[in-house]
Amino acid sequence: MELDEQERIYAFYTGLVRRNASLIRWLCLREARGDQALCDDLTQEALLGLWLHLDSYRRALPESVWIRWKVRTILYAYRRHRLPPPEQLAFDVADSLAEEACHARESLEELTAYLTPDERALIQQRLEGYSTAEIAERQGTTDSAIYKRMAKVMEKLRIINEKINKQ
Repeated sequence: MELDEQERIYAFYTGLVRRNASLIRWLCLREARGDQALCDDLTQEALLGLWLHLDSYRRALPESVWIRWKVRTILYAYRRHRLPPPEQLAFDVADSLAEEACHARESLEELTAYLTPDERALIQQRLEGYSTAEIAERQGTTDSAIYKRMAKVMEKLRIINEKINKQ
């Protein structure tokens, strides 16, 4: 490639970027969701990607259409490579769920500390998967009585939870 041809390509690239700078910046800013530092990084990635793929530009296509298409493709690739691998995401999700379960268990233990032993036993049986009919049979009462007790216990837990959260 001769020096004149390199200069011509560089002049074309700089003109293309100058004419579409606001579009490139806007696409990157939208992807960065307002984070200026990330937007600057994405803009650099987009500009480099445009330079590397300049040979794919066809004059029959309007500049802004080609710019949008290329920048979106570059940003998609950037986003895809920044994400951890799927197995790492699975571990992160599992850790997050385990942490939430521990927190929920601690919250439940804190709430049930305010219940009577009979109310705690009722909740425990329900958590162990016993049906209302099975609990009623174990306690020698009717399904209706268990439903009423459960409703009272749940209302008591709701009130206790509200008081704890206000503190």
